[in-house]
Amino acid sequence: MTYPVKHLPDAAVPADGAARWTVADANVWSAARPPAALAPVLASRLMVPLVLLAVVLLAWNEPDEAGTGTSWSGYPAAVLLLALPFWFRHLPGAAAVAAVPVGAHGLLGLLRLDPADTAGVAGSLLVIALCLWALAGSLVRLRGRRIQRRLGLAAAGGTRAELPRELSNAHHRRGTAQLFSGAALCVAAVGLLAWGLAEDLGAPDGGPAGGAGPYDAIGQQLLAMVLLVAGGLQLGRGLTARLAVRRLHRGPQPVLRVGLRDDVPDGRELCWLLADADTTTAPPLIAFRRRLVHTYAQPTVLLGGPEERLREQHHDVDPRSEPFEAFLYGAPSEGAEVVLEWAAQRGPRITTMATAAVLLPAPRRDRLHGWRPANTSRTLVLRREQERVKAAEAEGAKKGAEKVRSNHPGGGAAAGCSTGTHPACSTGTSPACSTSTCSSSSSCGGGCGGGD
Repeated sequence: MTYPVKHLPDAAVPADGAARWTVADANVWSAARPPAALAPVLASRLMVPLVLLAVVLLAWNEPDEAGTGTSWSGYPAAVLLLALPFWFRHLPGAAAVAAVPVGAHGLLGLLRLDPADTAGVAGSLLVIALCLWALAGSLVRLRGRRIQRRLGLAAAGGTRAELPRELSNAHHRRGTAQLFSGAALCVAAVGLLAWGLAEDLGAPDGGPAGGAGPYDAIGQQLLAMVLLVAGGLQLGRGLTARLAVRRLHRGPQPVLRVGLRDDVPDGRELCWLLADADTTTAPPLIAFRRRLVHTYAQPTVLLGGPEERLREQHHDVDPRSEPFEAFLYGAPSEGAEVVLEWAAQRGPRITTMATAAVLLPAPRRDRLHGWRPANTSRTLVLRREQERVKAAEAEGAKKGAEKVRSNHPGGGAAAGCSTGTHPACSTGTSPACSTSTCSSSSSCGGGCGGGD
């Protein structure tokens, strides 16, 4: 396993330098996050059952209008309502836009309802409350992102640098697959809706040919609704990713010295961003998921020389036990795309590593336990531990052999018999060492085979 180097060598520092992010400034940056009630992960999970409850209440209230065909008037609002929790988590801008027409539709429905219709009134009120919640949360998150970008740029000062070279092709293509898959799902949904609408409008006397009742396109509507929700989310995330990549490559980016630390106790493979790699009390700020990043080794060699000397001078660390230093390119904020660069030793060379990652709107975890600086190379510690284990095993085997010889006074003769070098065996004058009696004779110290 290749461990990261604790501190980046001076050869890795950009020409204009890299500003250090103080813990005080990082805490101010972290305070710009939305409150727990408007946090994207928690709030979106709470919205899902409430949206489903609102749909059930409104469907319960839906009147049975025979002979009028399929109802299409409330379909767009229903699609936007079902998409609201997912957009709130991943696309706060779209959620803010969608919350306005959905809330207005719920308000109009509430005004038209009979006050005695408790199910319909409860459903409409729930829709309005959900839209207000989504609108407020989205606006607070968008404002928090702007504040975090401003604070990140202020912390970086005037330091600017080009992104690390040799960015992977997967990074340049990020979001393209989501755009194509989302577009395909939306096209399929439009096709289903066109089919249902054509059948509904073309049915004679409001019913299918040869049938007595109106045409029911509810099947096409439901399937298209699922495709539209999934496809719209994919389209939005793909477009956001493409814009973030283009923003990164638009020119030199601000550079900050930060700390990174792995957190993998539950298999999520999260890596946390800290203000620096030296302050033991620095809290985790925001995370990115390793399976969503593009990591690659840079061809740039920072230092070379004897491996052990390099590890003593620029020691590597276990990223799960303590943070290591990295350069952050870009303005850090929730949902932003950034590039992180650090150093790692590979044999007699120290080279740079880089990761293009998306900073997730994940809640801060307090399970990252405290740490103490090791002040030594993790690789050398493991090697020395392996050497101690091997030496202990060899010493144990040696003591075991000596104990066997001490338990058998004729051990020396037995050793000679086992190798065929005992003088009596070589001349054939010892009856105890004859082929027929050696294995059982006590005069050979328990036998030539080493049995006891």
